[in-house]
Amino acid sequence: MRIGLGLKIMFLNITFIFITAGALIYFSYTTARQDLENSIGGRLEAIAASGALMLDGDLHDTIQTAEDAESEAFIKMRDRLRALKKANNLETEVYTFRQEGDNLKFIVMTNEKPYIGHTYDIKEEMWPALKKGEPSHTSIYRDKHGYWLSAYAPILDSKGQISGILDVDIELHTFKQQLAMKTVRLATISAVIFVLAIIMSLALSHRLVKQLRYLTEVTEKISMGQTDRTIKVSSRDEVSELAESLERMRESLKVAFSMIDEEDDDE
Repeated sequence: MRIGLGLKIMFLNITFIFITAGALIYFSYTTARQDLENSIGGRLEAIAASGALMLDGDLHDTIQTAEDAESEAFIKMRDRLRALKKANNLETEVYTFRQEGDNLKFIVMTNEKPYIGHTYDIKEEMWPALKKGEPSHTSIYRDKHGYWLSAYAPILDSKGQISGILDVDIELHTFKQQLAMKTVRLATISAVIFVLAIIMSLALSHRLVKQLRYLTEVTEKISMGQTDRTIKVSSRDEVSELAESLERMRESLKVAFSMIDEEDDDE
């Protein structure tokens, strides 16, 4: 089965546009996700950092066991965490950790029922706060409850030593919807561009094929000795250059045929 040049050009353009649109949607999606992550993470990190400044590291060090849940130090720090939660409209509980060996232990929390001393695995994103005293936040992660982002900030004692870290979490209820809206918007724009590109591709390929068919028809007539028809192509591209070359050939052949006719007449 013979496939015409116009169809080849059209299929090539459609394939290129499809790949480009797909790449645009993919990179736009990842960029939108990163932007949301950075904006939400930055805000949560600021909340954690400001909250950590409200906490007394020396008091934090005095809380060691479950019995300390009734201590003045625990109640004072818990109330400050609750104030932080309320002021920033946080829906999840806020808590602090202390590093002990390769694990963390819960120290102060906003929950009604304390769980001082319960262990927690150290996340990679916690190390800047634990070792360098720098606030940090996680990437957006997902568990069975939904999408989450956590931020951490160091709690310092009177000597400037790291007593523990403050953990602030946020559940991203609308994250999936926000990304979906951005993706749909990008997909719609890409679809419009895709359709317009196909229309332009069809018009271009039709014009090109029409010009090539015209040149084919003219050259066939020239091959049969019909050299009186001027070759003209109204474009400024390679097809126009080909037409000019064929026109020069036609004129040369016309002169040559005339000379041959004159010689025949002389004989």
